[in-house]
Amino acid sequence: MKNLLLLSSILPLAAGIVLATSCQKDVTDTPPAAVAPTAVLAWNQAATVAVTRLTNPATGFFLLPHLEARAYAIVNLAMYDALNNIQQKNAPYALQGPLVPTAAPDAAVAAAAHDALVVLVPDEKAYADSLYTATLAKIGDGTAKTQGVALGQAAAKAVLAKRANDGADAAQTPFPIGTNPGDYQYTPPFDGPPFNGYYALAGWKDVTPFVLTAANQFRPGPPPALTSDAYTADFNEVKAVGGATSATRTADQAASALFWLDNSPLAWFRVARAALATKPADAYATVRLLAQLQMAETDSYIAMCDAKYAYRRWRPITAVRLAATDGNPNTAPDAAWLPLAFPNPPDADYPSGHGSAGGAAAAVLQSFFGTDAVAFALTSNAGKTRSYTGFGQAAAENSLSRMYAGYHFRTSTAQGQAMGTQVGAFVVANALK
Repeated sequence: MKNLLLLSSILPLAAGIVLATSCQKDVTDTPPAAVAPTAVLAWNQAATVAVTRLTNPATGFFLLPHLEARAYAIVNLAMYDALNNIQQKNAPYALQGPLVPTAAPDAAVAAAAHDALVVLVPDEKAYADSLYTATLAKIGDGTAKTQGVALGQAAAKAVLAKRANDGADAAQTPFPIGTNPGDYQYTPPFDGPPFNGYYALAGWKDVTPFVLTAANQFRPGPPPALTSDAYTADFNEVKAVGGATSATRTADQAASALFWLDNSPLAWFRVARAALATKPADAYATVRLLAQLQMAETDSYIAMCDAKYAYRRWRPITAVRLAATDGNPNTAPDAAWLPLAFPNPPDADYPSGHGSAGGAAAAVLQSFFGTDAVAFALTSNAGKTRSYTGFGQAAAENSLSRMYAGYHFRTSTAQGQAMGTQVGAFVVANALK
């Protein structure tokens, strides 16, 4: 696919296209009129539908979460800039005036999202075009509509340009495979034909962050030494509860492992929309939240890839099968061990990307709503529904789900979530002010 890094579970193709400008604050004596978030939420949903429609179970093709988050961030930033060049409530991301206060907000939102989406997901152009036509048909013809469309197009163009050379299209790079115990090894089925050694997006660590000053800004300390008590506990726990034939994993632990298999950018958009349904905000606040959320998700993946590359720690499946080599008398090998949700993602263990994405998202949501205590329910791609009392509870379950799935050691999930929380807090403090 052109201009978008579309990946199968094995094969990343690449890209994104994007542009730029600067910032300016509008000084006005009249408070901006409230704008309903209907169009923003509709196009936010459309972006997730377009990405989901790329998934092909027959071939295994899907968009890796790193790329999914980036695409969502660009679409929502385009809508954000379109609105903030009508009435500037916050600093624009890429498009700086002149303001067009008479432009129709819904037309601007639709044009911005549409134009970004058809570049990022060209295979879904017909879907985006049909929604765009339907949206514009509901807006009365006239100068306001014309201005809104032009403004939205300019916003999409500016945001796309700003991200055009961010490195996303060159992120599929080789990963160094070590020979020492603890070093990451290719995991099944990616270690054999037809893959013969596949590691996903090792070069994502070099993608330009949306907000972070450096990929290693919040890099955690190293994982536990293989002979430490902490590693022993981690090893024996995931071996017991994360295995395909575990006799100790509870039904609820298994359910949470399978529930959170959906890509994090999609799952946390669902959380945001569910929370907004109970605590609504206007279009400006809504799109700012959604843009910050995916900027944080993208940057958390950049930080995660940096740390994974730095530490290159083996996955539980390798650790359990090769335990006889780890020098630890309290770990026992099992050459046939498999994770519950086989196969695990084809990248290193430490830290957990799922944990990082969840921590980042929860931090953004907690800041926006001013509390953690927002109750919501989510339904997964598999049609399962789970309920939560707050963002922190969901983030903690999301993180631990990767241990129950057999993908990560507990320390990896905890450190990933902690790093993500730092990323999310930094995004809130520094982006779209």
